[in-house]
Amino acid sequence: MATMLAPETPILTTTTPARVDPREARATTNPVRFAILAGQLGLLILVFRVYHVEDPAFLLLAALTFGGFAVHYWLPFRLKEPFWIALSLGGAFVLLEPVTATLLLGCGLGFYLLLASPLSFRARLGIFLAAAGALAYARATLGFGIPYQFWPVFGAIFMFRMMVYLYDLAHSSRRPELKEYLSYFFVLPNYYFLLFPVIDFQTLRRTRYQRDIHDIAQQGILWMMRGTVHLLLYRLIYHLKGPSNAPEAITTFGTLAATMVMTYLLYLRVSGQFHIIVGMMHLFGYDLPETHRKFLLASSLTDFWRRINIYWKDFMVKMVYFPVYFKLRRSGEIHAQVIATGFVFTTTWVLHSYQWFWLRGDWLFTWPDFTFWAVLGALVTINLILEARGKKARKIEGWPGRIIHGAKVAGTFMLIVTLWSMWNAPSLGEWLDVLSWWEIG
Repeated sequence: MATMLAPETPILTTTTPARVDPREARATTNPVRFAILAGQLGLLILVFRVYHVEDPAFLLLAALTFGGFAVHYWLPFRLKEPFWIALSLGGAFVLLEPVTATLLLGCGLGFYLLLASPLSFRARLGIFLAAAGALAYARATLGFGIPYQFWPVFGAIFMFRMMVYLYDLAHSSRRPELKEYLSYFFVLPNYYFLLFPVIDFQTLRRTRYQRDIHDIAQQGILWMMRGTVHLLLYRLIYHLKGPSNAPEAITTFGTLAATMVMTYLLYLRVSGQFHIIVGMMHLFGYDLPETHRKFLLASSLTDFWRRINIYWKDFMVKMVYFPVYFKLRRSGEIHAQVIATGFVFTTTWVLHSYQWFWLRGDWLFTWPDFTFWAVLGALVTINLILEARGKKARKIEGWPGRIIHGAKVAGTFMLIVTLWSMWNAPSLGEWLDVLSWWEIG
């Protein structure tokens, strides 16, 4: 029996509702909250100018970023990311020499056309590695007529993030989108900050507008404030420490200890810059995680590794630790963890020299550098083994627990200070001279 439908049944007029991006609701504007954010950014600019944080180019970067935020905030959601990309691409010609900016964009576009081509991934990877080899040769010889100023910025943009991008591309079933590619590599602060956190591609895409924009921007401003404090403390420490580590200047144990501690605290410049970088990206909706988490309060070397330069730790876990660990897991958990951790610190040591090559033009293979990563890796591995075997001490509550924790923090701090002073010494012999000179003096 046939089914009868009433003539008025709206069969042909039924439409599928348009899909609404849930992130759009998190980008809703609010004049009052915008004014509060803009006021804080104005105070930051004032602090940057009054205290001469970094150099004049940084003030220009901050003006571009904060001014860009004021426009970006009021744009329709569909135009926000294209505007951020346009601001970043245009910013290259403001912050860099025109030739350098043109070469950067040209190389970036060439890489994208190759990686988005219909060739197999192996073919694309092979061609890319050949091109990278030619560029490395040009970097080493300063050939092909490429200006020297191009190389540090090129390395800062592509030397590590391209590894992440290729890894994700190898595990993706779709071709890369130009918008995603440009927003990942051509990031406005990267033209000024050559030491740049290794942002994960998937994390960048996933965290965009994952919360209300006002909360994201406020978090970014707080981190920029924290980064500013770090940079001002760095300047004070640099002034107190002086530029020389000459043994003859260290005549007492007190001056030795102070010099070693201040050498370690000079790292505040890196942590300060990273806080500002990620804070700036928060203004444009990228709700990225912290780059450092109170690393001076680490209570063990494993805890230190988890707190300092968190993006690098995550980079190594993704690219090295997990692939090695899961390949060796059948041979035993502890065995796999030990081998994978060894690979992580060996790779970190090699990539540290690789970074030096792109930024400075030569390779950094020194005994202090090798010894630092070898000792740190060995101690972290021992700590991991103890944790894996369940030999962590029972947590003690109250004041006794706080005292014990404080002792662990102090012990970890002293150990890191010692290793850091060795790492920054020109040679192991000179480091030993510095350690012993106060007795002679």
